Amino acid sequence: MTDLIDERLSRAAQLWRDTLPPAPAVPLERLAEPSPRRGGAARVGLAAAAAVVTVAAGALVVGQLGSRGGSPATTGTATHRVGPEHRAAVPWVPLPAARPHLRTYPHGDHTAGWSTPYDRVSATGAITGTAAPGDVIVFDAVLESSTDLPLAPCPDYHIAFGRHSFRTWQLNCSAVPFHDARGRPYLPALTNVRFEMRVTVPDEPGRQKVLWTLDGPRQLPGFYGIVDVVRP
Repeated sequence: MTDLIDERLSRAAQLWRDTLPPAPAVPLERLAEPSPRRGGAARVGLAAAAAVVTVAAGALVVGQLGSRGGSPATTGTATHRVGPEHRAAVPWVPLPAARPHLRTYPHGDHTAGWSTPYDRVSATGAITGTAAPGDVIVFDAVLESSTDLPLAPCPDYHIAFGRHSFRTWQLNCSAVPFHDARGRPYLPALTNVRFEMRVTVPDEPGRQKVLWTLDGPRQLPGFYGIVDVVRP
């Protein structure tokens, strides 16, 4: 079991390293400056940005990256949402990684290769903007399955931020609004299910790649974006 966990984490870390951008060729002082303080609230305003991510139901447009009220669930000076807030999204909860056993072998034949229940799941989303170390970025991970898929066991996911921050949590499956005939939360076929995500910005200035991946499948479905980290 330990070897399986190590292999899955190694694959996720390798994917993270493969998608990292090269070191910036411009000095840090030329990066975008943070917005001024507003009455001691958010220390940095997220930059106005536009991006389009293609999903099954159409295109998700990311517009102004604004702050969101309320106390962040993790330590941070400000909470910023990427894109519009979808009230139907499954709320984020910092659930510890469960590292469920997902690998199966067809007909019990270990020589035929392995598969997982989540091999036909796609993951899309958008992450972009400017923030300060300690801020909390809020975004949605949109999962879609090509078949009705019970979230049993509930999978883990990874968020890598820059070169030195790599965290693993479990999806908040118990809050998914869809349930099958056995009462299990599930992803209905060809239906976008949004999961709210939160990640604290590390103290790693510069243009940083943020990578989200679903743990389990060999291909690790996921998406990434770029965040400019600027110290106040």
